[in-house]
Amino acid sequence: MELSYFEQLRRESQATIEEYKRKSQLFTTKRTLSFLALLVTVAVAYDMNSPWPLLAGILIFAYFFYLIRGHSRLHDDLNYEINREAVINDYISRFTGDWKKFEDKGEDFLDRNLTQDIDLNILGDASIFQFLNIARTLEGRRLLASRLVPYPTNTNELKLRQEETDFFNNRVEESIKLQAISRQIPFKHSVQTLFDYLKDRQHDPSSFINKLIFILPVVALILLGAGLMNLIPMEASIVIFIIQLGIALVSLGKNAVHITPLYKLNKELITYCQLLYTMKSMLPEKRGRLDPSEIDEALKPISSLGKLCAMAEVRHNFILLFALNALFLWDFHVVRMFIGWQKQYGHKLEKWLNIWYEAEAAISLSVIGHIRPDAIMPELLADNPSIPHIEADKLSHLLIPYGETVPNSLTLKPSLNIITGSNMSGKTTWLRTLASSCILAYAGAPVCGKGFKLTPVHVLTSIRVNDDLGSGISTFYAELIRIKNMIEAADKGIPMLAVIDEIFKGTNSADRIVGAEAALKHLSRTNLITLVSTHDFELCNIESEQVPVNNYHFEEHFHEDKLLFDYTIKDGPCKTTNAQFLLKLVGIK
Repeated sequence: MELSYFEQLRRESQATIEEYKRKSQLFTTKRTLSFLALLVTVAVAYDMNSPWPLLAGILIFAYFFYLIRGHSRLHDDLNYEINREAVINDYISRFTGDWKKFEDKGEDFLDRNLTQDIDLNILGDASIFQFLNIARTLEGRRLLASRLVPYPTNTNELKLRQEETDFFNNRVEESIKLQAISRQIPFKHSVQTLFDYLKDRQHDPSSFINKLIFILPVVALILLGAGLMNLIPMEASIVIFIIQLGIALVSLGKNAVHITPLYKLNKELITYCQLLYTMKSMLPEKRGRLDPSEIDEALKPISSLGKLCAMAEVRHNFILLFALNALFLWDFHVVRMFIGWQKQYGHKLEKWLNIWYEAEAAISLSVIGHIRPDAIMPELLADNPSIPHIEADKLSHLLIPYGETVPNSLTLKPSLNIITGSNMSGKTTWLRTLASSCILAYAGAPVCGKGFKLTPVHVLTSIRVNDDLGSGISTFYAELIRIKNMIEAADKGIPMLAVIDEIFKGTNSADRIVGAEAALKHLSRTNLITLVSTHDFELCNIESEQVPVNNYHFEEHFHEDKLLFDYTIKDGPCKTTNAQFLLKLVGIK
C-alpha cells in the first residue's frame, strides 16, 4: 500500500471520531435533561399523591437508563476509533521516518548475546524490531524477538510462519482492526502469574467446605426472612452472618492464593475474547497455527474466566468484600468456581492465548507487506542444504524508505567475496541488507526485493565492533574474538554466511593486511559464503584453494565539485578513492 492509502484511512477515522464526539455531546445533553425531568416528576408525584406522575417518572428513568447504555457503547466505539487512528498514524510514521520515535525498541531482549542484533539493527534503537513490532503483550513481543534470530529454522516451521504472515499480508484493514482492539491491553501485559498458578495449582478445598458455603448462607437468609416476619428474633440471622464473616476473614490468606492470580485480568480477558472473535470471523480455514476451530473452543471459557476475574476484583472494595462474605461467603464461591474452571480448561489456557501471541508476531512481520510494494516472500532452498546458496534479485534494505533505496542483485555460492569502495559508497549497507534479509526470511517475513532464495545458513557478523574498557578488551581484540567464532563455526561444518565490515580496522595497516589474509584463508571453505568489505586493495589479490575469490565494488563520481554515489554493486575491485575530496569538503587541507 502507498502512503496516500493510509492518509485516506486517517482522514476517514478522524471524521468518524468527530462524529462520535458530536453524538457523545448529544447524549450528555439528553441525559442531563432526562435526569432533571426525572427529578421534576418525582417531586410532582410526591406533591400530588397521584400514580400518573410516578408512572411518567418510571418511563423517564427507563429512558435515562437507555441513554446510559447507549452512551457507554458510543464511548467504547469512540475509544476504538481513537486507537484505530493511532495505529494508522504508526503506519504513516513508517513512511515518514517518525517510526524511530516508537516507544518499543525491543531493548529488553538485547541480553541474548547475539552480536548480530546490534550489527544488523535487529533490536534496539532504530531497529527492525522497532520498525515492525505491533505486539502489546510481553509474550507476543518475546515471540517476535525470538523469530528475528540469525540462524535458520526447519522447513515445516518456516512454512507455518510464512502462512501466518502471508494471511495478514493480504488483510491490511483487518490487521489494523486487530491492532486497534489490542491497544486496550496494557503495554507489556502478561498473564504469566496465572499460567504459573495453573501449572502448580494448590490443593482443592475439602468437600465439607464446598457444602458448608452453600448451607450457611441459605440458613442465614432463611433466618433473616423469618426475622423480618417477626417469627424469630433478628439476632439469630445476625449471628450466622457474623460467623460467615469470621470464617471468611480467617481464610482470607488461604483464599488469596487462589484469587490473587485473577486480579486485574477482567478487561484484558474481555479484550482477548474480542481479538479471538474478530480473528475467527477473518479465518476461512487454518493458516499456520491460527486455527478457527481452536478459537471457537477458546471463546466461551475465556469469557467465563473474565467474569470470574470481575468477581475476584471485589476484593479491591473492602465494604463489598465484608458485605458479600458476610452474606454469601463470596471468596469461597469464587475459589470453588475458579477451581472448577481450572479442572476443565486450565491446561488449555496458555495454548489458547498463544493463538493471539502468534497473531501479534505474524501481524508485525506482515507490516512489511502492508507498506512496501516491493515485498516478496523468500524461498528456502532445501535441495542441498549443506552447501550455502543465496540468490538476491533487486534486494533492498527494509529500513531505507521505498523510493530512496537502490536495489542490488547478487548470486552467491561458497566463496570469498571482497568488496571494496569509497567511504559512504554503500558497502556496509549492502552487507546489512543481505544479512538482515536472511534473518527476516527465517522469521517468516517478506523481504524487500524482486526475488530472494537461500539455503538455511547461519548468519555471523562483525560490523559494529567496540572495545570493552571494563573487561580490558580493545576494538582489535574484540574483532579477533568475532573472527575466531566464525572460524570455529566453520570448523564444525555449519553452512554459514559470514559478513565482515572493514576487517581489522582497529590496528595498523601492515598488521591489518597480514592478519586479514590469514583470517580470510580460514574463512574460505566450501560451507561458507564470506563477504568482506575493506579499503585495503591488497586483499583483492588474495587466493584460496577451496573456493572462488570474487571481487566487487561500489564507486562514486564527481560532478561540479559534488561527490555522487549510485550505490550499485559492480564486478571487480574499486579503482577510485574519495578520502582527499572529503577532507577538502569539510575544510581540512
